[in-house]
Amino acid sequence: VYAAVKDLSLDIEKGSFTVILGHNGSGKSTLAKLINGLNKPTFGDVIVDGINTKDEETELTVKRKVGMVFQNPDNQFIGSTVRDDIAFGLENHQVESSKMDDLILEYAKKVGMEEFLDKEPSNLSGGQKQRVAIAGILVMHPEIIIFDEATSMLDPKGKREIKELTAKMKEINPDITIISITHDIEEALLADNVVILKNGSVVLQDDSKNAFKDEKTILELNLDLPFNYKLYNLLKNKGVELDGDSMEEMVNSLCS
Repeated sequence: VYAAVKDLSLDIEKGSFTVILGHNGSGKSTLAKLINGLNKPTFGDVIVDGINTKDEETELTVKRKVGMVFQNPDNQFIGSTVRDDIAFGLENHQVESSKMDDLILEYAKKVGMEEFLDKEPSNLSGGQKQRVAIAGILVMHPEIIIFDEATSMLDPKGKREIKELTAKMKEINPDITIISITHDIEEALLADNVVILKNGSVVLQDDSKNAFKDEKTILELNLDLPFNYKLYNLLKNKGVELDGDSMEEMVNSLCS
């Protein structure tokens, strides 16, 4: 029997922003579905805020705690307009209609889509559709949001918009836990923690400042280095002494 994830032990701290990297087949999306209870573990346990996802009595509680933004923005639209789509989750949670309009406007503003509330999905870009999907999740006050390759089908502008919004979400709600499953190495620099999977197991876990310092390990995993680490290593190999490996530190060192 093939196990999509195996020997995987992982703690994600509440209120943190964690990026999970790995090639296709490494178990990233399976892990996401295990966390939000879409899949149940065949063996072992997945605990979300003290709740075992295998417990059928609390299955709905876990799903309310964990929101998910999927890869294809076209597959996530449920309503005929932006307003209807954001309202969908509120209706399922039986929010009073008198309170709905204010909530829809509030969360549309948070993602910069307040001017598009009456637009149809076909009139939106991929990045705009993903922002609507995020608003539809945020309005339900989840404790955890998982982005499952949420930028992989977007153009560069759409990718930039969603990455900026992901970082901004910590300002919107500092207590929210963000998990981003991605191939985008540069996105990892925005996170607190980086987890790298290979063949369903964790092969590297560290904070974002240290995760890419071991160039040999990263390259052995067939992953790329973020641009600033590449530049740091190239300059260091040329004998250029720098005060640090962040872009700001390198610029200051070179200017001085």
